[in-house]
Amino acid sequence: MPLNNLLVAALLVGCSLLSAQTDPGLTLPGLLKLVDQPPNATTVEYLTFHLHPLGKRGTEIDAQPDREGRFTLRKVPPGRYSLTFPMPGHIDSFSIGSTELAPDGFELTSGETGPLLLVIAMKTAEVSVTIQNLPADHAEIVALVAPADNHLTLRESCYLNNVSGPETTFRNVPPGKYRILIVDAQFQRDVAALAPHSADFLKNLATSIEVPASGRLDVNATYLDRQTVKESIRLSAPLPAIPR
Repeated sequence: MPLNNLLVAALLVGCSLLSAQTDPGLTLPGLLKLVDQPPNATTVEYLTFHLHPLGKRGTEIDAQPDREGRFTLRKVPPGRYSLTFPMPGHIDSFSIGSTELAPDGFELTSGETGPLLLVIAMKTAEVSVTIQNLPADHAEIVALVAPADNHLTLRESCYLNNVSGPETTFRNVPPGKYRILIVDAQFQRDVAALAPHSADFLKNLATSIEVPASGRLDVNATYLDRQTVKESIRLSAPLPAIPR
């Protein structure tokens, strides 16, 4: 190849490398809608949500809506993300263009232009739990309601009540699928970490429920004895890493 052609090829390779190094990332316009808001609820412009990178190190992408719920994400690297939202709710819709996305794991590809649409329902219900097989010495027992639905905004977090008798009530629970676990308080941290991440953890022993969009749900749940819970935690080790 003539020398001039070699120089041109080298310059072209250099330009390609420079272009890759200065890739500005994706710019994605979007809209956040809150539906069924209770009176005096936090207004949309105060609800910053995040795209959390999955499978690699990266920085969370913050979305700050204006008073109409509109936002623009800038310098978003293509890759896999999960959606995190700061308040309890049910994700009725999460899409980019005409494509529906899974909130717990979705792909943003190079060249994507949006727009993103996020619709969150803010209705909640009460869950009243009657506990069966509660031991006589029940001073250190807790009831946990663990998310089992990837369209819940706080799907990594459990609702927890200290048990002082055979009945306990959880208030302001968003609609969706959950599992109820009644365990000794010494296991609450491990159970709260494992239950939202693994459907096999205490499989067939937890009480599965589906909370309605409003009103009250009455359910029965059984206390899980200390040895059963301890063995299930041992078999599930190590504990899963929980995203920020």
